[in-house]
Amino acid sequence: MVLRDVKGKIIFSSCRVLFSCCESLEAELCACIEGLSFALQRSDLPIIIEMDSIVAVKLIQGREEDRSIYASLIKEIRHLLSLRDSCITHVNHTQNNVSDSLAKFARDKGRTMTWLGSSREVALCLAFDDCKDVVIE
Repeated sequence: MVLRDVKGKIIFSSCRVLFSCCESLEAELCACIEGLSFALQRSDLPIIIEMDSIVAVKLIQGREEDRSIYASLIKEIRHLLSLRDSCITHVNHTQNNVSDSLAKFARDKGRTMTWLGSSREVALCLAFDDCKDVVIE
């Protein structure tokens, strides 16, 4: 996960190995909860969440009560989103290279790490690439 300021600069990034994760959707939802929690603690600004899992985004944005095996995760995310002006949106996988790189690092190395004010060198390069087309007004 990556927390950025309005100009795209990394405030912190993190990756965590999940030992009891059933599938990628569960990993996406767990990362969303963790990222939201960190963002709520570290900033008073509105929160924009970008996820490359359209299934996760639709579950979170759904208006009806969720009855899937992920109902408790969805409920927690919805609660955290209600605490601040926030939105969640789907982005193409190619626009989420930093998070993908960090997730692969955690999986491959079996490590949990947090970088304040930066990220792994590879992730920093990807973060720069992800922000090339961002227009700041």
